[in-house]
Amino acid sequence: MNNGEYQQPQRESISESLKKYKEQHNLIDEKSITIQSPIANSGNPTIIPNSIPKPTLFNSQTFEKTMSKETDPDLMTSYEVVPLPSKGFFYKNGITEVHVEYMTSKDEDLLTTSSLIENGTVIDVLLKRKIKTPGIVVEELLEGDRNAIILFLRTSSYGVEYNVNVIDPRTNSEFKSVVDLTRLGYKEISEIPDENGNFFVYIPMRKKNVKFRLLSIGENTVLDKKAKAIQEAYGEEFSQFSTLKLKSHIVSIDGNIDRTYIDKFVDAMPALDAYTIRRKIQEVSPDVDMKYTFKAKDGYEFKANLSLGIDFFFPSN
Repeated sequence: MNNGEYQQPQRESISESLKKYKEQHNLIDEKSITIQSPIANSGNPTIIPNSIPKPTLFNSQTFEKTMSKETDPDLMTSYEVVPLPSKGFFYKNGITEVHVEYMTSKDEDLLTTSSLIENGTVIDVLLKRKIKTPGIVVEELLEGDRNAIILFLRTSSYGVEYNVNVIDPRTNSEFKSVVDLTRLGYKEISEIPDENGNFFVYIPMRKKNVKFRLLSIGENTVLDKKAKAIQEAYGEEFSQFSTLKLKSHIVSIDGNIDRTYIDKFVDAMPALDAYTIRRKIQEVSPDVDMKYTFKAKDGYEFKANLSLGIDFFFPSN
C-alpha cells in the first residue's frame, strides 16, 4: 500500500482457486463472502459469513452414490406419449396427444383404496396422477380419450394379455379366454364436427334436424349421479340416465335451442328417432374399438365388447 491508499487485491486465477478448494476440502460454506480489509496489516482475508459456516468434508464416494441415484434409469419414472382418438377436434386447445407416466407400486396402493373404489373415482384419480401434460383436466376429456389412456396404463404396467370370462351367445355357457390387447385399435373417425364441436342428424319420424355434441366424462358423471338421485327419490324401478344423457347431447332441434322445449321433445320422441340419434352419437364418437373376436372351443367365432373397469388393472392367472 502507498500513503495509506487502498489497493484493489489481485483476483486469483481459476486454477489457484480450485487448488485451494481441494486443499481445504470445502471447509467454508459456499455462501460466505471473502473481502480484503483495507486496514489489515497482515494482508489475510477477513471471512464474513452469511450464516454460520458448516464444515462439510467432500467425500467422493458419497458424491458418486448421490449422482448415480439422480441418473440411474432404474430409479426414475419415465413416461410415454399417448395419441388421443379424438385427434384434437373436440378441445379448444386442439391437443392431439398427452404425456402419460408409467404406473408404479404407489399407484397400486391407489387402485386398492376402498373409498375410491366405492365412490367410483379411482380411475379418474389415477389419471390425474399419471397425465403429465400441463393444462389437462381429466373431467373434460371425452370417454374415448380416457379409454385410450387407460389402455396404455394397463398394457405398459401388466402386459398385453388380459384373462377374461366370455359367454358363448349360442349356449350362454361361460368359458375362459385370453385377450391380446395389442389387437385393439382406435375407431376410424368418419365425420368431423363443425367449428363448435357439433354434429347433425335427421330424425325420420318427426322429420327434424337435430344438432348434438359429445359429452365429457365429467358431464356423464354428473348425469349418472342425477339419475341415481331421481331413482332413489321417486322409488323408480329403472334409471333415467339414458334419457338425461340424450337431452344433454342435443343442442338444438330445427334451430330451437330452448332447453325446456328440448326436454319435452325428448320425453315425447318416438323410439326410432331416439335410436337414430344415439346410433349417430356412437358412430361419430372417437374411441378405442373395444370389439374383440373370440373363439369358442368348437371353433365358433363371435365378437363381444371388452369393458375397462377397475378389474382391468388386476391381471389374473
